[in-house]
Amino acid sequence: EGTRLVIRNVPFETNRKELRDLLSAYGELTSLRLPKKFDGSHRGFAFADFVTSQEASAAKEALEGTHLYGRHLVMEWAEEDQSMESIRRKTARYFSKLNEPAPGAKRQKIEEDLADNADGAFEEAFI
Repeated sequence: EGTRLVIRNVPFETNRKELRDLLSAYGELTSLRLPKKFDGSHRGFAFADFVTSQEASAAKEALEGTHLYGRHLVMEWAEEDQSMESIRRKTARYFSKLNEPAPGAKRQKIEEDLADNADGAFEEAFI
């Protein structure tokens, strides 16, 4: 346990001031970050840093499962390396893996193309 919490499932209607008001009832915040998407809206999670671990614990226990605009807030302890830079690296790795073809995908495509031409259409074109 530390002083940093990750708040997940934050409703998109929520703004930074509302979240700050909600969390500051349990202690003094040193920072509150709501990462944004390219379109300017936030990404549905936030990082809250409290002055003491007791304040962070109080907020976590009190707000776990709280409804905000119809969504249950999920309160978790932030990992040590859960900075914005580490999240960007993880996201980049995830999306770079999505763009890579699966192992054997090229061979499978060639085999499918050969199977499609099994009726001799390919050979007829060159005779």
